[in-house]
Amino acid sequence: MNSQIFFCRQLAEWLHTCSWHFTTLLAIVVNKVDGIPQQEDKFVNALLLAHPVKPVKKELTIFIHHYFGMHNWLRYKPTLLNISLHHNTTHTLADERLPDLASTAKLSQFLDITDEELNWFTQRYRFDAKEPEHFHHYYYSLSTKRDGSSRLLESPKSRLKSIQRQIQREILSPIKMHPAAHGFINGRSCKTHAEPHTNKKYLFVFDLRQCFQSTQWLQVYSVFDQLGYPDVVCKSLTMLCTHKSYVHHPLLKTLPLDERQLLKERHLPQGAPSSPSLSNAVLRKLDTRLAGLAATLELEYTRYADDLAFSGNKIRNWGFLEPLVASICLDEGFQMNHRKSRLMRSHQRQKITGVVVNRGVNIDRRYYDQLKATLHNCVRDGFVIQNRMNHPEFRSYLYGSIQYVKSLNFKKGEKLEKIFLKIKD
Repeated sequence: MNSQIFFCRQLAEWLHTCSWHFTTLLAIVVNKVDGIPQQEDKFVNALLLAHPVKPVKKELTIFIHHYFGMHNWLRYKPTLLNISLHHNTTHTLADERLPDLASTAKLSQFLDITDEELNWFTQRYRFDAKEPEHFHHYYYSLSTKRDGSSRLLESPKSRLKSIQRQIQREILSPIKMHPAAHGFINGRSCKTHAEPHTNKKYLFVFDLRQCFQSTQWLQVYSVFDQLGYPDVVCKSLTMLCTHKSYVHHPLLKTLPLDERQLLKERHLPQGAPSSPSLSNAVLRKLDTRLAGLAATLELEYTRYADDLAFSGNKIRNWGFLEPLVASICLDEGFQMNHRKSRLMRSHQRQKITGVVVNRGVNIDRRYYDQLKATLHNCVRDGFVIQNRMNHPEFRSYLYGSIQYVKSLNFKKGEKLEKIFLKIKD
């Protein structure tokens, strides 16, 4: 092994064992490293600036190698006074509500599957991308976006879906998400996402491009690592919750080249029950940075899934905001879809995730009128004829839509409910 890489890995091992704040990190560098300029404090400051939360050891190794190389410290041939033998054999869970999974055997027991089944579901021995379809753990289908383009849905088969639901329920649910995140979190909704942006002069809406596909192996591994699980358990959990596309599947040929390239790497699958919570956990650092930016600029910031919203009343030329937000997103590994960026002023209809916010939260009039017309047609013709989308539970779908309207505008929701009750089966 290259001596420089060995040094960086060993220093990463030492730093990863200690609590993540300035004094302890500085003590490790001062006491364990010999042969570098006496600028350890600058190194630790740069490390904490780049990683406010303790990263996984691989990221830490990369940072050390980059920093030492950039400052030409490696030419001094630094050495470690002691070798770290710590390999995460002990672990402390970040939350007492989390299940104690000290090994893959404990993980198998927790998931109520055998060790062989765990290897099967994590695809530990998958070598051939052309393997038969009955070996696949995911079904593929296409859905149409509002702009007419296609989205690949990667739906796990029933047993894997059950495993992912258990991971979501017992491991991911206790994670404390950033206050700015409102999607797929109990007690938060598109309404709570919209409320901070009511009665504002300016509303900015940005969109993260291919958010789930861009969330890849190392970012997901880092979530489980920060929960306190051993390396081997983190790897298994990451494998269970991520997916690498079947490159020869015919549906992939219908997608743009850049999206196919993302799908070739392990990523959060669109359709897995564990993906939304993992996405929120991965995006916590981005939320922290964007919330800090918003506070500096006297703006409000919230995020619902891949939709970013900023609003404020300060009059200024806001042309700098979009490229600044885009650069922060790019720094965190995500691209913005600039075609969906919008600036809406108070004299325009300001809308976030279907919610109008000009004067308090309200339902979009177009959505309300369309739903009302559909309900009237159902009264006249019945459910079957009006179900043009071939929705499997059309009645329940309509009732859920009415409750959504009711949550934003109670009186309008009540009117729709009265029409719904007139529909005959």
